Amino acid sequence: MKSPRRWWKRRKELALVEPMRKEVQEELARALGKPCKLISASAKGGYDEIFYAESADGREAVVRVNSPYKNQDDPIGDKDPGVPLPAAARIDREWAAYTALGEAGLSPKPLWRNDRAMACSWVPWGRLSRLLARERDQFWPMMTLTMPLIARMHQSGVIHLDLNLGNLLVSPEKSQVMVIDFEFGEVDWVTIGQQKAFDYLRVIDDGLKKRRGGDVLKSAPEKLVGLLDPCLDNETRNAELSFVFEKLTRLANEPELCARLLEVFPKLGSPA
Repeated sequence: MKSPRRWWKRRKELALVEPMRKEVQEELARALGKPCKLISASAKGGYDEIFYAESADGREAVVRVNSPYKNQDDPIGDKDPGVPLPAAARIDREWAAYTALGEAGLSPKPLWRNDRAMACSWVPWGRLSRLLARERDQFWPMMTLTMPLIARMHQSGVIHLDLNLGNLLVSPEKSQVMVIDFEFGEVDWVTIGQQKAFDYLRVIDDGLKKRRGGDVLKSAPEKLVGLLDPCLDNETRNAELSFVFEKLTRLANEPELCARLLEVFPKLGSPA
């Protein structure tokens, strides 16, 4: 149950953003050619307000709206390869990502945007993190889908930099995954190969959570290596990766898994 303090804080955030919600609702309705209403999503975290666009025909879209009233305080370290983007840049990045990925079914499709908001297609799938919390026996089938998805995303010229299991959607029949939520940009020192490798390792680090299926992963690291091997290009495979242990602390606490990952990431190094 949400605490009263958090409930009041959330109500205040929504009240402050209400004029923006109405403006975006009117513009989106004109773009769709039909009346619609923006309903607040229950997603926690994130740097923007997320709404569902509902019309008489059903749910039409997911809408991201920049809000100056929603503050997140992510701890960003000196060796983090990605950092949260400024407000307008988040819209630009997500629009560009969905434009590159949407037609191939790797992400939702972009529908409409202005300088402070964007809408993408509504995909009635659940988050992979929630599926694995309920069905940990799905860990390896889902990794079999996820690793090639990351490779195809990279081949399309898109890098995520915050790719946890909550940023992946899985179809009801568990046969396909999509990637969502592009809010981060790269820092100056990180190479393209390091960024791409970090996407894979960030997913692995999140998968080490016990509630995600971490015990399943740790029991068969050779399966993970086998899934990674055909997905990695030379640039990703040979990236220098010792920096990742400062951010990916669960991975840093698994020296045996890291030793196996050296088979595909030879410059990963060893946790201190």
